Amino acid sequence: MSAGDPLSADRVSKSGPVNLQRRRSVGGFTLIEVLIASALLGFSLLVMFGFHSQAVRSNMHARKMTDCTYLSQLQMERLLMLHWDETTGRPSDLVDNDSDSTASGSNTTEWAWLEHPDNSIEPDPVNSANDEDDTLGEPVYYVTWDVEDMDANATWTRLKVRCQYRDEAFGRWLGTTVSSYRFRD
Repeated sequence: MSAGDPLSADRVSKSGPVNLQRRRSVGGFTLIEVLIASALLGFSLLVMFGFHSQAVRSNMHARKMTDCTYLSQLQMERLLMLHWDETTGRPSDLVDNDSDSTASGSNTTEWAWLEHPDNSIEPDPVNSANDEDDTLGEPVYYVTWDVEDMDANATWTRLKVRCQYRDEAFGRWLGTTVSSYRFRD
């Protein structure tokens, strides 16, 4: 650029105010931009907290289902481990109490039939360690089982063990059932 060039003089005189306007527009945020960004941040945090509470409920349900599966399998192993009586085709220590002995709320033996929680007779709840006291957690699980002869000679027996818990959030019973068949030798 030469000093006598008219274009260069225009450029020099205009470059001062243009650069100031550019610096002001790039230099900061307007109040509207800050409000929009805050609203977007608040909305995204609200959605994330909703997902978090749903994840916590899902984790609690998964833990309880895992405990129910463990308790059902534990009871099934106990039933399969019993010695079977030759005359009745059932474990000798198992008492299938369909009578009024459980109606009073006391089980006559450790292996007594426990009623389903939806029936009028409710079994004693256990915690995740299969204990009735609350030292290792609140007893919220109900373990029930049934022994059914599959034929007239009682050579095949079906064992069903169910563990349930009450989902207070939705007011329904949830749980798992484990089944097994046993052939009497």
